[in-house]
Amino acid sequence: MELVLFDIQDNRFALRASAVSQVLESLAITPLPYAPPEVEGLVNVAGTVLLKIDLALRLGMAARSADTNGNLLVVMTGHENIAVQVDRVHNKINLDESQLTPYIDPAQRNLVCGEFTLNERMVLLLDHESLDMRDMDPTGVPEGGGGLIGFDLNDDQRAEKTSQASLDMATVTVEDSEETYALHMAHVQEIVEIGPLTQLPGATPEVQGLMQLRGQALLVVSLGGLLGRPQITTPRFVLVVKVQGLQLGVSVSTILGIERYARDAVQSVAGAHDAQLEGYLNGVATREGHMTGLLSMTGLLSPQAISHYQRFLTQQTTFMLHNNHLVPSAVRRMLSFRLGSERCALPLALVDRVEEYSPSVDLPEGDKSLSGVIQIKGEIAPVIDLRNMLGVQAIETSSYVVVRVDNEPWALIVDRIERVIDIEERNITPVRNQQNDYLNEVGKLDGGLISLITLAPLTLAAKRQLK
Repeated sequence: MELVLFDIQDNRFALRASAVSQVLESLAITPLPYAPPEVEGLVNVAGTVLLKIDLALRLGMAARSADTNGNLLVVMTGHENIAVQVDRVHNKINLDESQLTPYIDPAQRNLVCGEFTLNERMVLLLDHESLDMRDMDPTGVPEGGGGLIGFDLNDDQRAEKTSQASLDMATVTVEDSEETYALHMAHVQEIVEIGPLTQLPGATPEVQGLMQLRGQALLVVSLGGLLGRPQITTPRFVLVVKVQGLQLGVSVSTILGIERYARDAVQSVAGAHDAQLEGYLNGVATREGHMTGLLSMTGLLSPQAISHYQRFLTQQTTFMLHNNHLVPSAVRRMLSFRLGSERCALPLALVDRVEEYSPSVDLPEGDKSLSGVIQIKGEIAPVIDLRNMLGVQAIETSSYVVVRVDNEPWALIVDRIERVIDIEERNITPVRNQQNDYLNEVGKLDGGLISLITLAPLTLAAKRQLK
C-alpha cells in the first residue's frame, strides 16, 4: 500500500497515494458565501475550481489559517476533487497492510480509518472518500436566503431566450468586497452611478437606502451584503435589476465590463437550485486566472426577501416621492463608447454583443464604405469603421459593437467601450449634419455632450445588398 505522509500542526497523517493527484504550493482563496466552517473557500487549480477544506477543523483540531509555507494536496474523493492545506508533505512510503491497525465502525465511514507506527511515531491514516463535500449544508443564511452553489434553471431558460442563435453567455462583470462577480446581461436593466441615499430605519444590514431614479424610489441593496461579505470599499455604481416583478438596485464598487462566456465554462461546486451562485468562471484579460462568481438572481434575492422589500417600499416611497416633487421623464437606454476623443452612444436595443477587435478580411472591389468582413459566432458580418464615417481620428482600436439591422449582423469598429447609460428625452437635441448620415442627435449627460448614432444608413445599405 503506497501512502503520502504529511503533517498538520504537530500531528502526522497519511493518505493513499492513489487518492492524491497533485502536490502544490499555496494558492489564493476565493471566499464561498455561507459555507460550513471547515470550508475555507475556493481555489483555482489549472483552471478548475476546487473546494478548499480546513482539514484540521474537520479532524476536530483547532481551526488554522493556511500556512503560506505549506503545501496544497489535491485529493480525489471518488466523486469530486478537493484541496486541503497541510504544513509539510513528506515522501511516499510503501506500507505492508499487516502493519496497519484499522478503525472499524460498521455504522458509518470514519475520516480516520486506521493507524500505524513509523520510526517510533504514530501515523493516522485518513479515508479520502470521507472528505466528500457534495452534501454540505450552508450556514448563516438569512431567513429565506439561498444555498451555496448550483444551477438555477429559471436563469438558464431566460438567458437562452435572449440568445437563441448562439450558445455563448453575455454577462456584466463587477467587483465588490474585493471579489469579482458576473450577472447575466438579461437581468440588468441599466447601470447608473450611485446617488444620494435616504436611510431606512430598521432595515436589514444589506439595505443601503432609497435612491431617486427618474422620479421613482429605487431600493438599493449591497451585493457584498447579500453575499454576507464585509463592505470594504464604497460602492460607486448601481445595477438596476428586476426580480419577480420588483425593480431593485444592487450596489457594487466597480463595473469591469461586458464579457461573454461559453455556457459550459460555468464550473459548479455543489448542487442547490436556490443557490446564490450558479458556479464560477475563469477571469479573462487582466483577471486571467482569477475566479469570477456567476450570480443567480433568483437565488440571491429569494421570494421571501422580495416580499420583504416590497412591503418596505410600500411603506416608505409615498412620502419620499411626495416631498421631492419629481416628475418621471421618458429615457433612452444606450451603450456609450469612444470614437477617437468623441463620446458616442447607440440604443442598447440594437446591440447584439460586444466583441474584442480582430483584423477583418478585405473584400476586393467591395463597397468603399466597408472595412472588410469578419466572422462572429459562425456568421459573416460586414465591418463599418464609425471613426471614418464621422471623420474622427482613431486612438485605440479595441472592440467591435455588433448590431443587427433587419436581423443581419454588422460589426462597428469603436475605440473603447464605456458603459450602459440613460439619457432623458428632454436632454436630447436634433442636429443637422450634412457631412454624414450617422449622427442626427446630441444628448446632454453629466454636464457634457454625447453624440447619438443612428443606424438608418445601414438599413439602406442592407437593402442595396439585397438588390
